[in-house]
Amino acid sequence: MVFGLPLIIIAIAIGFALATGLLIISLVPTQSEVSKRLEDLEVLKWDGTIGSRQAAFDRIFNEKQRGRLQQQLLEAGWYKVSPGQIATRMVAGSIFGLTLGICLSAYMHSLDLIYVAGILLLTVIGGYYPLSQLKSAVVSRKIEITKALPDLLDMLASTVQAGLAFNAALASSQEAAMGALGEEIKAVLSEVRLGRSRSDALKSMASRVRLEQLSTTVTAIVQAERLGSNLAAVLEELAEEVRNRRMVRAEEIANLMPTKMVIPMALFMLPALFVMIFGGVVAQYLAGPH
Repeated sequence: MVFGLPLIIIAIAIGFALATGLLIISLVPTQSEVSKRLEDLEVLKWDGTIGSRQAAFDRIFNEKQRGRLQQQLLEAGWYKVSPGQIATRMVAGSIFGLTLGICLSAYMHSLDLIYVAGILLLTVIGGYYPLSQLKSAVVSRKIEITKALPDLLDMLASTVQAGLAFNAALASSQEAAMGALGEEIKAVLSEVRLGRSRSDALKSMASRVRLEQLSTTVTAIVQAERLGSNLAAVLEELAEEVRNRRMVRAEEIANLMPTKMVIPMALFMLPALFVMIFGGVVAQYLAGPH
């Protein structure tokens, strides 16, 4: 089937333009929760133009899906991205995949069943790509926090033993805790400055990150403050426990490596081994007289 080229070119141009426009809209940052609280306290002016645009795209997901997506955004540290913007990126990715599939079909001058399946596949891949980016960001951020947590606890224990209050210890360790964990500590200190209790701010951090080790650490710190325990000793024990858990996790991953190597060995090493063993015999048989 041959396309009408002018019509296809117009459709491709419109598709790329629409996808690019939606992508640009989805990249407009929104405000974080801490910034919103600051503006509420300081009575700053803020127009809701971005929110009004996002409200139209929020209808793509129901309330439960938006809540789950919002939690994933918090775990990824994408505080300035809303569920509506993710929906916009998904729509833009789907349009981009659809347009790319149409472009390839027009280039091949065919619209057979295999090309239709390819167009649908590209559309699905384009729509799912923003979600895959989000999930990858969640995993990488949790790994980063897990690696930085023991060092942070050691620094907190040292500064508390030196006589600093816990808030001052958090403020001093914020500069050393680079990356995602440093951003979370900064958010905790900002909430405390806004008048929120330290235990509530720490619990809010644990609910945002949703990392077992961090949640255990926050629970232990809150209980130690409530019971009047030696906070420095508790922090040292927590740092040692987090390191032990990380070592156990590394050993578990190492123990799984032989099982994971079975499929690559079966797919790549065994065929090469068979060629080396039987290749000469087969070549000699094919070259011999029949």
